[in-house]
Amino acid sequence: MWESARHEERIAALEALVPGPLERTCACLRVLGAAAPEWHVGLPLDRLVEPYLHDHVGGELVGAAIERVLAEPVGMAGAARWLLHAGGAAHLVTHDAARFVAETAKWALEHPVPRNRTETLEVLARIHSPFVVPMLHAVLAGFFTPRALAPEDAELCDLFGEPGTFFVDDDHLLRGTSDRAYSALLLARRGERGIRPRILDLMDAAGREDFHALALAMEALEALDAPE
Repeated sequence: MWESARHEERIAALEALVPGPLERTCACLRVLGAAAPEWHVGLPLDRLVEPYLHDHVGGELVGAAIERVLAEPVGMAGAARWLLHAGGAAHLVTHDAARFVAETAKWALEHPVPRNRTETLEVLARIHSPFVVPMLHAVLAGFFTPRALAPEDAELCDLFGEPGTFFVDDDHLLRGTSDRAYSALLLARRGERGIRPRILDLMDAAGREDFHALALAMEALEALDAPE
């Protein structure tokens, strides 16, 4: 059933299993929420559901499904994974995308998997909605505290992943750079000069990974004041 040539057969089976479009879309989000805790680890069912939501479900219907499932833990997890990892935000109408990304990002910034938090920050770095800068300031201030992994999820992470995060958009940063240090760099790139004192405080106790990112943040701030 999982051979590439049987893709249309898998889609037909999914649609027959849950006939109603809204209920089926909600079910897809719940499936993503029950998937492996590390977003970059894709299993066969995840790889069916993510493109199905992109290619076979309209943006307004996905928005309605997200609205319905957000109050459920597994629904929030699935919505966050689809919006922030699978690029689902681009599939929604604009006002829904901004609202749902803001809500799921707050949840994702306390995710127990470091790479998921980094990926959330990478998504925020590409967004220019008004909620982004205050959220990055909250990360820099240490407002978000990662949740503990459930024992069964910890076993999956040990099996598939690494304890430290890694970067895709800023691949020059060192593995294991903290959320606070990365948020400082993102804020500096947006011209937030007022973060200098906090960066200096963090540099005093920073390890090698964080110091590198914080030094880049200071360079970005200094460049703002350099004569043209």
